[in-house]
Amino acid sequence: MKGELPCLTATRDCISQLQATATGRNPLLLEIDNRIEEINMRIEEARASNKKSIRLSVLTPALQALLSPQTITQNGRTRTTGGFLSNIISIFTNPVGIVDKLLSAVGVPLLQSTFGGNEQNQRNAIAISDLQVKSAELQRGRAELAQKIREQVYLAVFDYDDAAREFQISQEVAKRDAARMQLLEVEYRFGEGNTNSYLNSLNSLDGKKGQTYRAWATLRSRIEKIKLLVLGVDE
Repeated sequence: MKGELPCLTATRDCISQLQATATGRNPLLLEIDNRIEEINMRIEEARASNKKSIRLSVLTPALQALLSPQTITQNGRTRTTGGFLSNIISIFTNPVGIVDKLLSAVGVPLLQSTFGGNEQNQRNAIAISDLQVKSAELQRGRAELAQKIREQVYLAVFDYDDAAREFQISQEVAKRDAARMQLLEVEYRFGEGNTNSYLNSLNSLDGKKGQTYRAWATLRSRIEKIKLLVLGVDE
């Protein structure tokens, strides 16, 4: 009757196995896991993109500084040079001037990245925070759903156990009444007893059989409920 269920007894080990199978195969939990994984991937992508934009915001002004003209003072004379080649040469001829220029160009973006980045970086940080909140909410909802599934499995197993006991009792009572009815039938054929007593006993046996069938139907429904919770299918 248990089909693909790993077990079907009201014991701690069996209930743990059923709960683990139920949470591992539940389609809603699996879908939530996929969404959490997707959000975490987006978070990593956003972080990588944010870091890249911060690096560019620092390096781009430095490149602009090398491409722009600069003023050089030599022997009391001031002159302006321009272009990338002149700036590269000035690294060797006038290192103090070009270094100051580079530091001034890089300094502001560098400080922005240190204290939270520019406006675009701050928007990226907010987007990452939103994704982290959504991921945390999904994880919390998943934990609550998994706990409810485990509780439902626990209760369903004990409902099944009660139904199994009820069926066993009904079955034993019906068997005893059936054996007793066989004796009464033999006595009735030999003229012992009366018709009313015989018919009453026969009706009582039919009632016991009906009770057994109902107990069996309840037992089957309890098993199917467990299969739905654990396996996600109705066999």
